[in-house]
Parts: sequence; structure tokens; C-alpha cells
Amino acid sequence: MASPRTYRLMNFIENNLALVLISITVIIVERIVKFYITESLRIGESIPVIGSFLMITRTENIGAGFGVLAGQSIIFIAAAILVLLLIVYFYNKIIYDRLLVFASAFILAGTVGNMMDRIFFGHVIDYIDFSFWPTFNLSDISLVVGAALLLFYMYRWQQEPEKEKTYIHY
Repeated sequence: MASPRTYRLMNFIENNLALVLISITVIIVERIVKFYITESLRIGESIPVIGSFLMITRTENIGAGFGVLAGQSIIFIAAAILVLLLIVYFYNKIIYDRLLVFASAFILAGTVGNMMDRIFFGHVIDYIDFSFWPTFNLSDISLVVGAALLLFYMYRWQQEPEKEKTYIHY
């Protein structure tokens, strides 16, 4: 039987590995897909996947969702840096909770993926095009998944009786 210290160490290692592997995998897949999209399609060009319901369409987004703050890349880069700094700041809390690790990994990957586009191109490359929804990319999906996991964590944490809430400080 492993000691509590050994268990904490193994949990720490597993969670660090999960954080790194999820983040790097999403970022690499996103870069490969975006490279293929930019090399294969002109802006506005589409490839049908499921008729006109789902297409791969190359678009350049200079704003946030729905064109909000168009042309304000510096604001988005600053916000991305703030998100990354928050993950670093709360690292000691994050790394010991598996759900926070997964949420942070997806948020980190989505933030870095879109920030790289803004730094290198001045806009975000979007390509997943449902006929009824604005075009988006894997980084956007990663951010939404991470935010949903974070909301679930916060809901779960609020549901714990006050006496059972634990604050881990290592």
C-alpha cells in the first residue's frame, strides 16, 4: 500500500503529464490542420463534409466570436497572456485536482492556439463551418470544453458541504 506522500507524488506526476500531453496534442493538431487549410484553400473557399450542413471553409477572423472587437489583436493577445498567467499563478491548486487539470489543459491549448494565429498572422484562422453557426476552429472547441469543465468544477465545489471543502496548499 502506497503512503499518502507517494500517492500525492504519483497524482502530481500523472496530472502534470495529462496537462502537458493534452495541451501539446491539441496545439499540434490545430497547427497541422491550419497549415493544411491555408495551403489548400483560398479565403472563403469551402470543402463540403456533410453537404452544406458541415463544410471546411477557410476564414480569417480579426475579432472575437461574432466579429466583436474586430481588428483589436493586441487586446486578445493581452487577454491570452492574462489567461496563461492565471494558470501559472493557480498551478499549485490546479495540479492536484484532475478536473481542474483537464479544464486548464484545454483552456491553455485553446488560448495558445488562437494567440499564435494572432501573433503570426494578425487574425485567427477558422475553418469548421456549420451552415447555422459562425465558423470556428479546434482552439475554440478546446476553450469551450475547458470552460465547461471549469464551470462543472465550480458547481461541484459549491455543492460540497462547507465542512468538507478542502483547500490544498502544498
